[in-house]
Amino acid sequence: MKKIITGALALLLLGTVVSCKKEAKTQSSVSTDTLATVLPKDSNVTPKTDSVTVTTPSTGATLEIITKNEEKYPHDVKLFEDKSFAERVKKLVGKEYDMMLKNFNVEGPIVSDNGIYKIHGCKQHDCPGYATYIYYDSKNDNLNVSIDKDGKVTDFAEKGKITVSKTLETK
Repeated sequence: MKKIITGALALLLLGTVVSCKKEAKTQSSVSTDTLATVLPKDSNVTPKTDSVTVTTPSTGATLEIITKNEEKYPHDVKLFEDKSFAERVKKLVGKEYDMMLKNFNVEGPIVSDNGIYKIHGCKQHDCPGYATYIYYDSKNDNLNVSIDKDGKVTDFAEKGKITVSKTLETK
C-alpha cells in the first residue's frame, strides 16, 4: 500500500511539473505587443496588408529608412534588408556590392547634418583596410557611396557628388 501511495504522489508531482513547463512555454510565445497578430503555424490565413506598404514607393520616399532612423544602427533597422535602399545601392556600386556588404561588420549610427545623412561601416578587425561611407542627401534624393580599400578610395554617385560638411565628416 505504501508503494501505491508513493507511486501516486510521484505521478502527481511529475504531472504538476510537466504542466507548469507547458504553461510557461505557451505564455512566453505570445507577444506583449498589442498590435501584433499571432497566427497558428499551420494557419493558411494571410494577414491583410495596407495598400501603401504593398505598392512600390516613389523614388523620393525610398530612403525614409535612413531619414526616419537617425542615431540608430544600420543593423538594428535592417537597412540592407530594405528593398528600396538595397536596390539603389546595388545599382550604384555594381559588382562591389557583395564585398561591401560582407565587410560592413563594424558600424556607426546613422548621423546627419543639414539634411545630409551618413552611414559608416567597416571590416571587423581591419577598419582601415576596408571602410564604406554611404551619404544620402534627403533634399535632392541623391545617394553616394565611398569605398576605401587600404587607402584607395572609390566614389560612386547617383546624381553628382554630395558636399559633406566638416561637422558630418567628424560624426
